[in-house]
Amino acid sequence: MTVRLDASKIRTLIFDADGVLIHGKTPHPGAVDLVDWVRCSGRRLFVLTNNSSTARGKYAARLRRMGFHIHRSEIITSGYLTARYFQQCQSKPLFPQFRVREPHVFVVGGAGIPEEFRAVGVRATLTRSPRDPRKPQFVIAGIDRGLTYKKLARAQRAIMADGALFIATNQDPTFPVEDGFQPGAGTIVAAISTAVGRQPDIVVGKPQPLAMKIALDAAGCTPREVLIVGDRLDTDIQCGRQAGVFSVLVMSGATTRNQLRSVRDPMQKPDHVLKDVTGIRRLLGG
Repeated sequence: MTVRLDASKIRTLIFDADGVLIHGKTPHPGAVDLVDWVRCSGRRLFVLTNNSSTARGKYAARLRRMGFHIHRSEIITSGYLTARYFQQCQSKPLFPQFRVREPHVFVVGGAGIPEEFRAVGVRATLTRSPRDPRKPQFVIAGIDRGLTYKKLARAQRAIMADGALFIATNQDPTFPVEDGFQPGAGTIVAAISTAVGRQPDIVVGKPQPLAMKIALDAAGCTPREVLIVGDRLDTDIQCGRQAGVFSVLVMSGATTRNQLRSVRDPMQKPDHVLKDVTGIRRLLGG
């Protein structure tokens, strides 16, 4: 059932970043002003991104360099979500790998994942080096701009020979940039999946429920008081619809008109569609 929007009750907006607020290193036209208007309207905002390449503080600094007034506490990355998930599983182990006192983790991804593990206080040793001789209990895969054959081979060996649990930060195949698209974490996850002959044991980022749960907890709101804005049907929109949050699709990113018309899963049908993020102000009566 479609959630009806009562603009007067919306207290928090949750934005995806790539394809919504930014394209690569460039802010979407009008996006900075829109974020400022959200603050002036008395509402809270968060950026919920499947990007795991950098930690929240550096990600917020990157957005500030583009002109956005956004703070670390308002950023939720898939690297941060992975660290939080790992922390929860260590307190209530669902897999035997989590019962190791200080497990070894091989990361196919950026520095943001180890940095978030340290920030959250997870008991684990993380390495991004394929030369590390220790047998990992976990392989975490995210976007890795320094991906090599040796890293893929090490991940394969860890999962197939050492019995490591295969965790994906997300499965987004691409992300929008100024001149089109670039390969996303899902491309790297797919390469490892092909090498080991199976899908990840765990996927953490959008559309998994943990992403919206942490966002709602941070906002201190009920789902009816939140609006999520994204450019992907199978991540942003599904994440919002599953949680009972009003979902807005913007056509400035990954989704085409043909994809929108052909969607069949009700959990991937947005409550509202806009050309781009600047239409949010009009939608909320501003």
